[in-house]
Amino acid sequence: MGADPVPVATVLAQLDPSTGAPKEAGREFTLRGVVGARLVLPDSKTVAFVLNGGEPALMVFAASPTPMADLLPRNEVTLKGKLGAGPLGGGLELADGTVSLLATNKAFGNSEPRGAGFMADATSLAGRYVQITNVTFAGPKFDASGAVRVRSLDGAEATVRVGKAAAGREVPAGAQDVFGFVLKTTDGWQVVAARSLTVERREMLNLATKHTCITCHNPDMKVVGPAYREVAAKYRDDSEASGKLIAQMRTGGSGKWGTVPMLPFDGKIPTQEMQRLADWILGYRWDAIFAD
Repeated sequence: MGADPVPVATVLAQLDPSTGAPKEAGREFTLRGVVGARLVLPDSKTVAFVLNGGEPALMVFAASPTPMADLLPRNEVTLKGKLGAGPLGGGLELADGTVSLLATNKAFGNSEPRGAGFMADATSLAGRYVQITNVTFAGPKFDASGAVRVRSLDGAEATVRVGKAAAGREVPAGAQDVFGFVLKTTDGWQVVAARSLTVERREMLNLATKHTCITCHNPDMKVVGPAYREVAAKYRDDSEASGKLIAQMRTGGSGKWGTVPMLPFDGKIPTQEMQRLADWILGYRWDAIFAD
């Protein structure tokens, strides 16, 4: 793509910290990074957030859907664009042919845990990958606005922005940790959601370890078998998904995800625990739904 890539932080420095507007619209940059989140807005325009581990994220967008095709979460890309004003503020505007896919399933750093109250003025967190801890969603369903409120135990609230595909779906049930990128919009500070996971996930990981599930599976990375987020993405629109996962645990088999057979666990894992494991695995579906 011509010029050598610059750090994401170099491009972010060209955005006015108080308004988010480009200091010099039209200036070109080439950068390399990992996509942390993708957001399809209610009007079907798409933005993505690109970063390198430990850095704040840069918003990228395009007038055409073509450059956004490879900007899926965990994809490592090289891209070239011009500073401009996008649907949710300043960032890098991409043209056709300006994105190259380098790798998939790349990690992009750890989240910073915060309470919902921090979002009242999140200036110090702008662009950061955060974890809004132990909140419940206002519900019962996501609406078409793309914005939803979450509330912590102390009553503090924050606004979370989700992708268009979430509209009409029931919100995640129970206490959740919401992961995403902090963004200031005309409506105030929001978190662009990358995922929502149950606060019980550590307990569930211990349960999966106890039953040797983790020998072949990992929540985020393919091991012998598929990552749980891949399984959840495949079944995200299947109303019978829970039953299918439990049946797979009971009988085992091969062919759905490759030739390596899964051992049967009928009689080895209590039915109630199979149900809990299935619910936990399917909780990773929000990764895919929020990015759709």
